[in-house]
Amino acid sequence: MKAQEILEVLSNSDIVLDIAVIVLVQEPGRQALRAIVSLKGGYVLHINESHGRDFRSYSYHVRKGDKMVQRWDNAPHWPNMKTYPHHLHLGSEKNAFECREVFVKDVLDEIKNII
Repeated sequence: MKAQEILEVLSNSDIVLDIAVIVLVQEPGRQALRAIVSLKGGYVLHINESHGRDFRSYSYHVRKGDKMVQRWDNAPHWPNMKTYPHHLHLGSEKNAFECREVFVKDVLDEIKNII
């Protein structure tokens, strides 16, 4: 999903209050987006996504106040998981679980269930 498409999904979501784009790169063969998204219920979504011809790196980190709620990412930290490198952290960095690859719409749908 291109950076502009991610921003469109965010803009069309009924739980998004504000989008602060920190980094936006749209070059041939490379896209990157870092953004902080204010959500209903006092939640904040930190997005860090980049991709190119042969890679996709992502992290969707949800916080409420100073507490981590959930984070989906594909950092290569848990090689024994069946869904490696895709995983989910619940409440803490230490609590990592198997998870399929996710995209911003998946994350927003899950946050709607939390709110």
